[in-house]
Amino acid sequence: MGVNGNGKRNGWTYNKKSLKHNIEKNNHVKTVRKKLLEEKLKKKFQK
Repeated sequence: MGVNGNGKRNGWTYNKKSLKHNIEKNNHVKTVRKKLLEEKLKKKFQK
């Protein structure tokens, strides 16, 4: 993959927005984030 004059890559299927959107939609990422949030809240309330 080469770089154009404007600094964008040739042949790259995702830009930053679409990549972020795909990560946000990903069910695996959602479940991991939910578990991390639950653990964080448990620790907070145990204190």
